[in-house]
Amino acid sequence: MTALTHQTTSQSHTAPAQPTLSAKALLQSDDEALARMLLTHCSECANALMTSLLKGCDSEHPGVEALRALLMVACATTEQEQRRARNTLECMFILGTARWGRKARSEGVASFQLASQRWIGRLLQLPTFDPDALCALFTGQGAYTVVIPGSPYWPESLEDLDVRSDWAPPLALWVQGDATALTSCDRPVSIVGSRGVNEYGRHVARNLACQTAVNGHLVVSGGAMGIDAAAHWGALEAMNQLGAKVAGRTVAIFAGGLDHCGPTTNMRLFEQICAQHGALVSECTPSTIPEPRRFLLRNRLIAALAYSVVVAQARLRSGALNTAGWANEMNRRLFAVPGEITTPAHAGCNRLIADQQASLLSSTSDIEQLCHETHAPSIRP
Repeated sequence: MTALTHQTTSQSHTAPAQPTLSAKALLQSDDEALARMLLTHCSECANALMTSLLKGCDSEHPGVEALRALLMVACATTEQEQRRARNTLECMFILGTARWGRKARSEGVASFQLASQRWIGRLLQLPTFDPDALCALFTGQGAYTVVIPGSPYWPESLEDLDVRSDWAPPLALWVQGDATALTSCDRPVSIVGSRGVNEYGRHVARNLACQTAVNGHLVVSGGAMGIDAAAHWGALEAMNQLGAKVAGRTVAIFAGGLDHCGPTTNMRLFEQICAQHGALVSECTPSTIPEPRRFLLRNRLIAALAYSVVVAQARLRSGALNTAGWANEMNRRLFAVPGEITTPAHAGCNRLIADQQASLLSSTSDIEQLCHETHAPSIRP
């Protein structure tokens, strides 16, 4: 399955008068990318219950099978059909949970029952059940590429979220810009830190990112002000110096839908990332609001995408330390930049080093400790 971009004209739809009957149109679709878009929409975020359901599917297109199982419950017209469809759905969940190496206890099944009812409700509230119109809706009328597992642009490192964490990997990724950036480097470097950054932290993040990209490596961060922005600009500086065939790309991961990229003060940065062969990425459907809880979920993606994670500057209470926690959980190489011990802005990094949770980063120019050998970006057609 390759990355999917739908170019369709915008259409206006009203909610169907008989949603359960109209929803049957989706039962005929075998589009795995569309199925994963809809499953992401109905579960609202990464969800271990949804992942268990997918693991209980036996077809080559688990998203399609899971969506059909939910729709069969929605479309049941008799009590007997409803009971049979729900039993099938629950059996898939229990089997998937076992395949995940866990046991589906009664409370877990009860949680799944409640969640699946909520998912079905969200599916029945879709403004249309026409597959082409839904593809247009969930790709921003073709503005975004949707990348799913099996695509040449799907980062295999995301699967570590499946193995090493209670949180599930994303069902799909929405990409604006160049999707090939996601797999342009086997061992990307994530650079994170505080929004409230001083000149030292900004200098370190920018120089480190520039040197990383000069050596052909992908630079990943979160698109925020402060350290994130400095890291992205550093990678873009390398692109300006060396060009797209030599310099590494940069990818920004967002906590909401790509139509809610922020902060607005960084809009020029986002435009430059897309213009210079990088990518803006989210696991959320368009129109998803970047609520506070989603930033913590976003951090796991920043860590999972990386081979090495660098915390360039962080206070004791910082989202960057959450990313560092994810990095350690997934056995990523974690580095922290030391700072003045009397300055609160550096207390988080100093604590990571003191507690031996991170290695001390001693240079922004000698990056051999962070990366593998220099290489040109690996761009697959």
